[in-house]
Amino acid sequence: MKHDTQKWLYFILLPFIFHLNLYATGDLQAVGARQAGMGRTSVAMNDFWGLLNNQAGIALFDRISVGISYENRFSLKELSSKSVGLILPTRMGVLGLSYQHHGFDLYNEQKVGLVYARSFADYLRIGLQLDYLQTTLGDNYGKKGSVTFELGIQSDVNEQLTIGVWAFNPIRVKLADYDSEKIQAIYRFGIKWKLSPQFVATAEVEKNTSVKPVIVRGGMEYAIKERFFIRAGTSTKIEIFTLGFGFKSKSFVFDIAATMHESLGFSPQASVLFQF
Repeated sequence: MKHDTQKWLYFILLPFIFHLNLYATGDLQAVGARQAGMGRTSVAMNDFWGLLNNQAGIALFDRISVGISYENRFSLKELSSKSVGLILPTRMGVLGLSYQHHGFDLYNEQKVGLVYARSFADYLRIGLQLDYLQTTLGDNYGKKGSVTFELGIQSDVNEQLTIGVWAFNPIRVKLADYDSEKIQAIYRFGIKWKLSPQFVATAEVEKNTSVKPVIVRGGMEYAIKERFFIRAGTSTKIEIFTLGFGFKSKSFVFDIAATMHESLGFSPQASVLFQF
């Protein structure tokens, strides 16, 4: 009886799964509650979650750091996304390791990434990540693994303006032999503009080979005494607005956010960062 209930739950949730931030279903969203609060803009940011959003963004890290992020997609635990990462600075550059899990027992996707990032001079940063992707269908339907990569670049035009470029799976790796189904490629270009010591604005565009229109996102962040943060953002696709708050100390960062889907409601999330 329980097994039949799980099957029915799977078919009920299937339409929602295709709105997840998953690589196989065509919508790989930015990770981190700070990014979520700023309209999911990420490509020009140089913080911890560059580990998963634009690997060039971690090239300036000089402290060992560990982060955890959780998103409760549309307030359904079956559609939850969990991410964890580690950053390890070295003399030759910055190394990183990340793991992501999306979905539940009857359908889930996992992603493991190994990162190398390095800063060249004071204005150019490059990051490269090798990915292992796995899609699992429950009830003995099996699993499929693939290997691909991500590449990110950031450049500081001046002290106020940063530009970023990021590509995921530009080689279009196959997901399945049936009908030559391929994992989508994603390309993002964005800017971060520091208008004042307290106020930051971001904007980016995304081209996804699985989504026809180009997606435009925008966000802003206001700092209070460099410890408390208020964020807001918007997007031209599905998520009509976002809100977020953050707290930062010398060795601890905590962020929360919520994104508002035009049809399915709120998706709350939180992320925590420890620096040693």
